[in-house]
Amino acid sequence: MDLVVLVGAFFLLLFLGIPIAFALCLSALAYLVLYSQVPLIIIAQQMLKGVDSFTLMAIPFFVIAGCLMQNGGISRRIVDFAKKLVGWLPGGMAVVDIVASMIFAAMTGAGAATTAAVGGIMIPSMEEEGYDPGFASAIQAMGGIFGPIIPPSILMVLYAVASGESVGDMLMAGLLPGLLLGLVLIVVVVLLCVKKGYTGKSRFNAVEALRSFGRAFFALLAPLIILGGIYSGFVTPTEASAICCFYCLVIGLFVYREIKPKEICRIVFDGVKSAAGIMLIVASTQVFGWVITRAGIPQTLARMFTSSISSPLVFTFAVCLILLVAGCFIDAVPALLIFAPIFCPTAQAYGINMVYFGVVMVIVLCIGLATPPVGINLYVASSVGGQPVHKIIPHLPIPLMAIFVGTLLVVLFPGIVTFLPSVL
Repeated sequence: MDLVVLVGAFFLLLFLGIPIAFALCLSALAYLVLYSQVPLIIIAQQMLKGVDSFTLMAIPFFVIAGCLMQNGGISRRIVDFAKKLVGWLPGGMAVVDIVASMIFAAMTGAGAATTAAVGGIMIPSMEEEGYDPGFASAIQAMGGIFGPIIPPSILMVLYAVASGESVGDMLMAGLLPGLLLGLVLIVVVVLLCVKKGYTGKSRFNAVEALRSFGRAFFALLAPLIILGGIYSGFVTPTEASAICCFYCLVIGLFVYREIKPKEICRIVFDGVKSAAGIMLIVASTQVFGWVITRAGIPQTLARMFTSSISSPLVFTFAVCLILLVAGCFIDAVPALLIFAPIFCPTAQAYGINMVYFGVVMVIVLCIGLATPPVGINLYVASSVGGQPVHKIIPHLPIPLMAIFVGTLLVVLFPGIVTFLPSVL
């Protein structure tokens, strides 16, 4: 009965439109009042504990860096480079959208930021080339899912904190799966564009591509600085995020000169607001997770799974199915923080590599970023593209199937995830 109250209160509050951070805290509060004698000050203590982490400081820095990139001309130069590189392919503008999103993802670590920054440029450009507006917005919503997969990734950092895994290993583990998913999506989108009659913009011009690379050179250095700093051992992931933030500010101010000094406070304030929302959810899920652990839910699920499922692979698929449904109704950040403490003990009992398991969790939850009713990328693409959501959704099934196929390959071949961490 206590479990029914805890979970039922949470979903009831979500259904009533209560913000997810408050829904998590209030449902935990209801459980403690009804079934516990624990002083309620524990809620404040657990919230503070949830954000009292040096590693989590990387999240505000990555978010602010994304805002600086968006305002400093970095995203526009990345899009221009992607156009010169792959714009000649059939459905070239759609491919440009995906490639630009993957490059931008390697700097920001967030899906909504990637969707907004690239979509603001690409969706109008695709419409000018004759693409259906709903289709253009759908491709951008799908492109945005790479933000939390390709390193640096906010979700990978959060999983590392929740599970105790190395942040560096988690960040590098997402690179090959992200590239694989991007390749599968590009192939499917090209075939789809050929069917729809969307042609490439022009022939490939190596000279123009090199010139565009030169203009985007300083923008493309950002992911190398982040990952190179981490894997050289020179800086921690948190320090790398701060360096990236400073680097983007310098590039925007003095190299591209698209950020004016008087705009810095506004840009940083926008980033801090976004980061504050994420950190409030992190603090709230710490309370909810503590109550879940106190109620014995992870142990109960572990016994249930291990007694009824003998195969680690079947367990992984079961988790994927649960997270796929959950991702449609809960944003990726709270979903990861809620389910990681629940499923990780069972995964360990099966002997599953926890870095591999974390990457699979992140990928499946990222699919929910582009699916209704809660998919944040879907609504950002709708806002940027000026299209109602109901005109975007019909264009999603085939690109989603491409991501499902890529996810299946990642689940079946763990080496795709574990290769780089094991080598480096």
